[in-house]
Amino acid sequence: MTVTRICSALLLAIILVLSVVAPAAAQKNRNAAVRIVMCEWVPYTTATLPDSGALAEIAKIALQLQGLEAQFTIVPWARAVSMMQQGETDALLPVYMSGNNLKRYHLSESVLDVDSVFMRLKEVEIPYTTPQNLQGWRIGTVQHTSYKKNLADLGIFLVEEVPHEIQNYRKLVAGRIDMMLDTRETLERMLDSLPAEERHEVVFMDPPLHTKSLHMAFAPTSRGRQLRNIFNEGMNAVRSKGVYDAVLDKHDVVRSTGTAVRQLD
Repeated sequence: MTVTRICSALLLAIILVLSVVAPAAAQKNRNAAVRIVMCEWVPYTTATLPDSGALAEIAKIALQLQGLEAQFTIVPWARAVSMMQQGETDALLPVYMSGNNLKRYHLSESVLDVDSVFMRLKEVEIPYTTPQNLQGWRIGTVQHTSYKKNLADLGIFLVEEVPHEIQNYRKLVAGRIDMMLDTRETLERMLDSLPAEERHEVVFMDPPLHTKSLHMAFAPTSRGRQLRNIFNEGMNAVRSKGVYDAVLDKHDVVRSTGTAVRQLD
């Protein structure tokens, strides 16, 4: 039996035990469904991995412990936001903590902290202890992220955006940019997907630029607030029983180092 199968079997056993001893208050929710819309974001939420990804599996278990059934739908990001606006779904997983998201949703407690890091070729030495060290260096980021604005706020303006991180990697190898910025998880998954002939030695530059928390967003209604509170209770149980760490290990999810330049809330 492989390590993954052993881990899955242990998780199932834990879930069954916890379901038996679930609070009586959760029993009244039995068989109620929570509609959750997600986007493709490996390894967090995806149609390509078992259990729909790490955060989907954690959310499913947390709700199950509260007597609720998670029903997942995966769509593009714009469609997911529209579904929330139109009341076609109960929740969106995951979203970053931000002032805008706090205004338009009921946000759960953090489901994961994510580090954003700079990555350079090992052969290219770049002195770095603070973001200000990077003024004058060319940085590649991905479109539809907040990185370009974050860097501009720090006085860093040599930033080039592309549609996908693989394009930044190829620009990095070709010497057209000096480093790239993305979540460490995204960068590691991208590197793992490369054929051997395209792999070059790289360095993740410490400390991370920032750490941001991911959350489940619930509709801005009284039902949404109630579901958010129920979900938070389920998450507390998932964490306290060790299921949270077991699921992240199962999906090989990178943890935050907790040493970022800035903690973004």
